[in-house]
Amino acid sequence: MKPLYTFIVSLIILAALAIKFPDVLLDPGTLMKGHHALKRECLSCHTPFQGVTSVQCVTCHKEGSIGVKNVAGASLPKDSSKVLFHKGLSSSSCIDCHTDHKGKEAVKAIKTFKHTLLTLSLQKNCTACHKNQKPADNLHRYATGNCSECHRIKEWKPATFDHKRLATSIQNSCITCHKTDQPNDRLHREVKAACSECHSTNRWKPATFDHKKFAASGKQCISCHKADQPSDNLHRTSEASCATCHSTSRWKPATFNHDRYFRLDSDHQASCKTCHTNPANYKQYTCYGCHEHSPSTIAEEHREEGIYNYQNCIRCHRNGSREREREDD
Repeated sequence: MKPLYTFIVSLIILAALAIKFPDVLLDPGTLMKGHHALKRECLSCHTPFQGVTSVQCVTCHKEGSIGVKNVAGASLPKDSSKVLFHKGLSSSSCIDCHTDHKGKEAVKAIKTFKHTLLTLSLQKNCTACHKNQKPADNLHRYATGNCSECHRIKEWKPATFDHKRLATSIQNSCITCHKTDQPNDRLHREVKAACSECHSTNRWKPATFDHKKFAASGKQCISCHKADQPSDNLHRTSEASCATCHSTSRWKPATFNHDRYFRLDSDHQASCKTCHTNPANYKQYTCYGCHEHSPSTIAEEHREEGIYNYQNCIRCHRNGSREREREDD
């Protein structure tokens, strides 16, 4: 019986001390600066055996004034994000973020914020609270939709961006945002097509390029492909269009085969310019630059054979043979 009596008396004494000196027996830590005056008034916030509820918070922090005025009635800065931020929260959610016993600074008395506490409409209106954090670049100026479509609620980066979220009026104006990504080569300097006609929105390379959208004719090839030009005699002296032999898909295979026109055998291993006196047009040629090949001699020899249409030599002569090989083109 005596131990029970002692326990009951001790419990009563502890309860009395807790009521009289709660800050000594029950204080879990220093109050923040704003609540420092309530150091001995624990019951202002705490309900015995129930702890703290948000209902007690709003007895001092009037719901309509949160983020607008402090408890003393002084107005807060108008551009404070706390205005809309707290208006989007219910009056029963104070203790979900705030506590009192973490020191004298209010900012240290804040728990991790959960965006799920906000109303659905405010969850989709990120700039209502994060207006000052929105970058001033072209991307964010023209982007439509809400921040959560690219950013996570835990941190801004990394972000996932879909170009389809841009305003329709700017979706084909890639250079508006990617000015620094544009190469300074001649192709990109002169091409007028939209970037999206060659590049995808996933990455710059690989790209698909259609020469028809850029070059009016194959004669412009060398303006971009100077570094691709071989240094052999044929390519060095030729002024013909690249497209005469090459396609726009790849350099090789090329369609040029001299044997189709004249086989360079025997004594005909000559320089191109010997027969092709116009380096800009290899379709033109002359056979009058060697041996007995002079207009008068050729005319005489062919007329002796009854041949009067002899201006197109390779029509009949496909190699160095003196014999006629064919008469068709």
